[in-house]
Amino acid sequence: MAGGLAREVTQRLVRAWLNGDEATPVDYPAWCRCEDTPAERRFTRRLNDARNPAIADRLAALHAAGDSFFAGVGVLHMTGTQALPGLLRARGFDVRRVPFSSNP
Repeated sequence: MAGGLAREVTQRLVRAWLNGDEATPVDYPAWCRCEDTPAERRFTRRLNDARNPAIADRLAALHAAGDSFFAGVGVLHMTGTQALPGLLRARGFDVRRVPFSSNP
């Protein structure tokens, strides 16, 4: 993804996250202009979709073991049909964005 497009896509994802908009990242493949070729689609699937189910399984296992933990993931794990929040919800978790304020 070229510089200008990468900046535009990143800004859109950041705005969506700041506004609590889950739909925009989930719909990422439709608007990112980063899945135009079969090679780009394979790359995205390998980068995100193929890894997210294992991440969701690991978080569920940590929770089931009674471990306390904090999980931080990059915004691309919130994109597409295998978005991490949806996978966690499917495993019975109540997934909510925790808003924050930049004011101390």
